[in-house]
Amino acid sequence: MNENDPNLDQHELEKIRMKKMRAIMEAKKRKEAAQERIVSVAEKIDFVLKVVLEQDAYNHLKNLNTNEPYVYQAVYNELISPDVIQNIDYLLAIIQSRGGVPRKIPLDAIIFLERKVKGIKGKIQVKRGDDMMDLSSFLTKE
Repeated sequence: MNENDPNLDQHELEKIRMKKMRAIMEAKKRKEAAQERIVSVAEKIDFVLKVVLEQDAYNHLKNLNTNEPYVYQAVYNELISPDVIQNIDYLLAIIQSRGGVPRKIPLDAIIFLERKVKGIKGKIQVKRGDDMMDLSSFLTKE
C-alpha cells in the first residue's frame, strides 16, 4: 500500500469523524440524562415541600422565589438539607405509605427563617401614654 493513497486517507478521516460524532452524541445523551435527573429531583423536592408545608407557607415560599431569589435560596437551604436530597425517594415512599404528614410546617416558620436570613430582629413595643417606644428604651428610661 502506498502511504499517499487518497482513498486510504479519506477512509481514515471518515473513521475519525465517525468516532468524534459518536463521542459527541454520547456526551449529549449523558448531559440530557443528567438534566432529566436534576429536573426529577427538583420536582420530587417541590412535591415534598407541598406536602410538608401548609398551603399559605408554600405560597409564601414560592413568592419569595419570585421576588427575592437570594432569600428564597437561603430559606430553601435551611428546609432542604443534603440528607433530604439524598433520601428523597425514601421520603416520598414514607409520605405515600402514611398518606401525608401528621403536622405541617406553618407560615410562621417560613417567615421566621426569612427574617433570620434578612437579619431582621423582633422588637417589643411598649405604649406609655400616647408614646410608643421599644422595650429597651422603656426599661432604661426613668
